[in-house]
Amino acid sequence: MTDFTLWETAPFNSTIDHILQRYHNVHRAQFEELVPLAQKVAQVHADTFPAEVADLLAYMQNELLMHMMKEERMLFPMINQGVGRGAAMPISVMMHEHEEHDQAIARLEELTNNFELPEGACGSWTRLYTLAKEMVDDLKDHIHLENEIFFPRVLAS
Repeated sequence: MTDFTLWETAPFNSTIDHILQRYHNVHRAQFEELVPLAQKVAQVHADTFPAEVADLLAYMQNELLMHMMKEERMLFPMINQGVGRGAAMPISVMMHEHEEHDQAIARLEELTNNFELPEGACGSWTRLYTLAKEMVDDLKDHIHLENEIFFPRVLAS
């Protein structure tokens, strides 16, 4: 897991900039490759690949894009304007959505047996699981930073 100590005292706007660059932009790029790749692997290996993986990744992409847009258009501007505790309701909504992301992650890990490749997996399947694991690790860090460090600091300000 990432070292988050810097974000325990960083100015809110710096933390937001970090979240946007390190997580939001990265997630968008990850899913742009992940979803088509999962669909390709599901098609080519229909007999052995869990088809639900491609559907789940497409669902996760959609949910995460909507979630990040809410943060970018509503919550983060509120925080940058110094509303502090006044952001409690949108923060509560974001944290609830984080729980849903956690459930999707758990399902993805279950379907892929924690991204364990089957014997003789092709290059696309290997790339898919490598990229999916990176995305999951990043998303877990992203949620941790917001839920455990950033949002509590905002609510206490």
